[in-house]
This record gives sequence, C-alpha cells and structure tokens, in this order.
Amino acid sequence: MSESHSRRKLPPLNAVCAFEACARLGSTVAAASELGVTHGAVSKQIALLESWLELPLFDRAGVRLRPTAAGARFAATLGRSLDGIDAATRSLTEAASETGSVVRVSTTSSFAALWLLPRLGQFRALHPGVEVWVSESKAPAEVGAGGVDLALRTGRGHWPGVRAEPLLTDQLVPACAPALARRLRRPADLARATLLHDEDPGAAWPDWLEAAGLGRPAWGNRGPRVADGALLLQAAAGGQGVALARKRLASIHFRGGALVQPFGPALPLGPAYWLVLPARGTPIGPATRAFAGWVRAMAREG
Repeated sequence: MSESHSRRKLPPLNAVCAFEACARLGSTVAAASELGVTHGAVSKQIALLESWLELPLFDRAGVRLRPTAAGARFAATLGRSLDGIDAATRSLTEAASETGSVVRVSTTSSFAALWLLPRLGQFRALHPGVEVWVSESKAPAEVGAGGVDLALRTGRGHWPGVRAEPLLTDQLVPACAPALARRLRRPADLARATLLHDEDPGAAWPDWLEAAGLGRPAWGNRGPRVADGALLLQAAAGGQGVALARKRLASIHFRGGALVQPFGPALPLGPAYWLVLPARGTPIGPATRAFAGWVRAMAREG
C-alpha cells in the first residue's frame, strides 16, 4: 500500500452514508427509509460524524434540516464518491455473474454467417466470461424455451408470445460477379441471364422485376435454387448467375469486390431484421442482457 493510502483520513462510513442521504433528501425520516434504519439511528450517525469532524453540518434553526454551506459541499463530494463505489460494485458483481455464463442465440444461417459471426469477436473481447452458442432456426416461438435465450430474425416482427425489437433495415438489389455484370446494361437484360433464388420468401425475383418496371414475367421464376442467402451469394460470386441479394448481408462481398450491383432499383424492405426476446416479464440473465445490448450497439453502427 502506498504511503498516501496508508494515511487516509476516513470518517465512520455508516455515518457518512447517513449524512449524505439526509443532506440529499432533506430529512432523517426520508434518509432512514432509504437506508432501511430508524430515523433515530440516522440522527445518531449524523451527531457522530459532526463530533468526529468537530464541525456542524446542518443548520437546525428550522423544521427542515438544511446543510450548512460547508456541509452542502461535503455532501456533494460524498455523493459523487458513493456513486463511484456503487458503479464499481455493480460492474464487479455483474462481471462475476457473467463468468461461466452461456448465451444461446438462435438465428438464420445466412444472418449468422454474413452479419453476426464477423462481429462476434468484439463481444468476446468485451465479455470474456460469456460463451455464445449460435444455432440455426427460423422459428422465433422457441425463444425463452428449449434453451434459447434470444433470437435474431428476418421478417415482419409480428410473432406471438415474444418481444420483437426492430434491429436493421435492408433493401433488395441484384448482385453478380463483375465479369457477368459487364454483360448486363439494364434490367431487361436479366431475361437472358440465369437468375439465382433462395428460400427467403421476402426476396422474390418477381417482386423486384415488377419494381423495375418489367411486370412479373414467367422467366422471373426460372433458375436454380439454394437453401439460404449465404449459399445464394456464394453461387453468385462464383459466376453462376444473378442473385437478388439483401444488400446488408451482401455488403461483405461488395466491399471485397467478389460481387457488384449491375443496376437498380433497390427495393426497400423496411425493418427487415429483429432482435427477438422472451415476452415482457420473463426474467433475463445478465449475460443475455449484455449480448442484447451489444447487438443493439452493432446495429446502430450498421
């Protein structure tokens, strides 16, 4: 221990808490209620502190206790110090409660591969005591049951028995390898291209073609189909055709140059991704709260 710390001049801490609460709340009765003791005990602690300091801390001329000028300054400083102790204690106990914790996250395979997993290292750095287990599913009703703590979903967010918070918006755009894009000048050229499809009901080529002014031609339903968006983008990056991509999920491929957007329009999807939590009133552990807060922060960054 340093020499300065060994010489700390600390008054009785119970007396400090009693005085700070009384100065802040304006009465021994209110302070006693907050501290869970009798108002007589508060009065005794204040008298003890004044005796220890050899200074009066309150002006007792009126009915309401009013701190002296010196007492008010002392109370403000003590309040900040006690707030700091409270924050440090909460941080320590919450970190301890996270140690060895597991957060079970359910999401779609494409959202996991293209958005969540590339960012997950940041969460582990912030919360090294928490393990994140990611499973693949499209059924938000399982949240709060079956061992799943929360879910990340695409859709409209109207699911019974759960609480869904809008997380991210998105838009649909055509995406293909650069070599194929050089042969595509306008949306009508897609009639001669291979269109790639996945099983996402919210990303259908006929919807985009109609938005592009081409109606809903029969050829808009032709082409190979894959199970999810990650496989769809992989096929497009390999030159196998043109995908109708969720732009946010495809961004990693756009930034790397494996995919390009040959033309518009971009078809808005609105709130397309959701943080799904158990219904209100269901207890949520500190590790789950930490993960949900981190996901919200990542969403705000895009």
